Formats: sequence, C-alpha cells, structure tokens
Amino acid sequence: MTMDRRTFLARTGGLAVVAGSGWWGLDVLGETGTPAGAASVRTTPSLLVGTPIIVYIDLQGGNDAANMLINPNDKWYYDTAQGHGAIAVAEGDLLPLTGTPYALHPSLAWLASRYNTNNDVAFVRGPGENVVNEFSHFAAMHYRQVASFTGAVLSGWLGRFNDLLAPNNPFASISTQGVHPALVGATTSVLSVPNIQYFDFNVGWQWQNDWLTAWQAMSAPGWPAGSLTRSAELSLSDTFQAQSTIYNTWNDTLNATFGSDQIGQQLAQTAMMISAGVPSRSYVATYGGFDTHGAEVSAEPTLFSQLDAALQAFFTAIAHTPRANDVFVYVSSEFGRQQTANASLGCDHGQAGVDILLGPKVKGGLYGTAPNTDPAARLDDALVPTVDFRSVYATILNHLSGNTAVSKEVLFGTYEDLHCFA
Repeated sequence: MTMDRRTFLARTGGLAVVAGSGWWGLDVLGETGTPAGAASVRTTPSLLVGTPIIVYIDLQGGNDAANMLINPNDKWYYDTAQGHGAIAVAEGDLLPLTGTPYALHPSLAWLASRYNTNNDVAFVRGPGENVVNEFSHFAAMHYRQVASFTGAVLSGWLGRFNDLLAPNNPFASISTQGVHPALVGATTSVLSVPNIQYFDFNVGWQWQNDWLTAWQAMSAPGWPAGSLTRSAELSLSDTFQAQSTIYNTWNDTLNATFGSDQIGQQLAQTAMMISAGVPSRSYVATYGGFDTHGAEVSAEPTLFSQLDAALQAFFTAIAHTPRANDVFVYVSSEFGRQQTANASLGCDHGQAGVDILLGPKVKGGLYGTAPNTDPAARLDDALVPTVDFRSVYATILNHLSGNTAVSKEVLFGTYEDLHCFA
C-alpha cells in the first residue's frame, strides 16, 4: 500500500520492538475525533459477563475435511481409484458420533467425547465458496479473511465487527501469531501476542529509562482534538495500557497445562488473557501444516492430536472462570482437499471443507448438507461446497451481536443463519 507520511501518522501509532521471543508488534490505530481536553489514557473497557467471545482457530494450508469428519458409509471415501483409498482411516479406528452416521479421526478423542457427552459441538458440512472456485491458498485465504470477492475490500470480517461494536477499545482484537487479516479494521486495534511472558519493552540499558520516559511524555494529554499529535498521543497511551495489562496476565500454573506445540501455546496465551478478564471479544490462533500434498497418513495424527489436546486444555483452563459460558471456539480452514488421494499419499487442493463450533452456548449436531462425493458431481475432483462460508460468519456475528443488522453490514448482505447457537 502506498501511503504518504501525513496519512501514515494520521492512521497509525504502530510500534514494533524486539522482545525475548523475537519481533512482536502493537498495531494500534489512532482516534482523531476525541473532544479536546479528554483524558489521554482511555478508561479500560469492561466486558460484561454474558457477552459472547470468539476464539477463531485458522487451520492454514487446507484441512482435509474428509479425514476429519468421516462418513464410513460413503463408498467413495474408501474407493482406491476415485477416493481416499490408501489414506482413508480404517473403519475400526474411527470414533463414532452418537446418533449420526459420522465419526471422527482417531486422533480427535477429546472432541468426539465432547460431542457425545456435552451436546455443544457443531459440525458444519460443506462450507466453502462457489463464486470464483479458487484453488490458490493465498486467494482463498483472502476471500475468507475479508468475506468479499470484489477485490476492493481490505478490512477483515472480525475487524469490521469490532469497528461497529468496540470502536475505542485498545483490546478489541488479539492475534496469537502475527496480525491476522480477519481482525484488521478501519479504526480498532489489533494486538499481536505470541507470548505474554515477553510482552514487554526491551531496549538497551543505556537509554532504557530515557526512551520509555520520552514515549510516555508523548502520550501525555493536552493536544488539540483532530490533530495528528492527538492521534499519536492516543495511540501511544493505548500501547502502554495494552502492554501492561497483557503482560500482567501471565500465569505459570495455567501455562504448564498446555503442550509446547504451536497451537497449544497459542491457546495457552488466549486462556490466560480470557481468565484474567482482558476485554477482548475476538481472538485468532493460526495453526499451520495442513497443506498435505504428501505423507498425509503421518502428518494428520500429529496435527489432529495437537489440536485435540489444545482444545481440551483450553476448555479445562477457562472452566471455572466468569467467562466459561461466554466463550466459543470456531475452527475453519481456507478450503478442503480433493477427494482422490494422489500418488504421494496425500491430497491436492480442494473446495468444500468442514467447520467446527464448540462451547457451552453451541447447539451440538450436524449442520448443512454433506457435499456429493460422486465423481460426476465433483469440480476438478474437489467437493462442491453446499454452504456459503459467509452463512457461518453470519451465524457467528448474529450470536456475537444479537443483531442481524450487524452481520448484514459486516458481510455486505444477508446470509442464512444456521442456528448453531442455543
């Protein structure tokens, strides 16, 4: 993006510093319309108990939905010529979902048990897009992140949600690996928090005190409303407020209950912040490795078992907090994979996938229509989506806001609510 200096200063107060875990950033957008004389440090926003909170897990690379949510009665799943064949999971190893013909991959034991006992796990079958039939990771991710196919939209769907409902909240969105594009809005903050323990300023000892003092002085109140200095002042004060609040949520005991893998650690950071009452309603964790063109039978058990263990640890960690009933997890990927296994014991890029919603306010069950697996019904061997992914977003946004007008504005139109929430 080309941006002149004036525009840059007007729009951002971004600050990147070196921390113990590497680079992290605070992408904090400034406010230019605050009345003159208003306090520089905004009051920390509160989040009433009962307010829904989303934890979005983005499975990047294209999750093989057919090997996650499995229908053993589908003859094309086990077919060696036009199905998963050698990479299909043996029927005797599957974890049945009570009352359905479906089962889960054997590495998703906790998730299967949660479905069968709590009735708060929803599987949406066949989500995807039929607008451009995109098989590119980057294009498909972009469409999912911005929820638009026009090419003119650069803000994310959760970013636009926060622009409407949390316009002055420095904690509006939190990403645990970089800045996730789905969270980018026009006016709201995105915090990147890969590791709470190192979420601190780290500068050379010889200028540390002077450096921090200078930045703190620049955040002092008194600049005219609408000025660039006022915008910078508010951005800096938000940065200091966010840093200190997040840093103080570190919990050794809670962190020790999670695995050291990437999804385990990202959900550990999320659980600590939620447990401590950080007033954010949207968290995003990014879990890569799902581009399984080859060796899928060896990759999936690790990917799925780490996801399963991280979800179990997360819900255990927040179970006795005031937010326990407010949080729900959304698991999705940019697309599924093809139905026919390739010669490398993997699958190439597909279309229709599977989305998961889970949490105390979720109505467990199967939603959407299963894609037709018959070879004649496929698109370049990919399963044709049966649910517009924006319907899943609308379902989520309607629950988050309690107002269908919000989802209509965020998604630039009206999409079916799947009624996955109680």
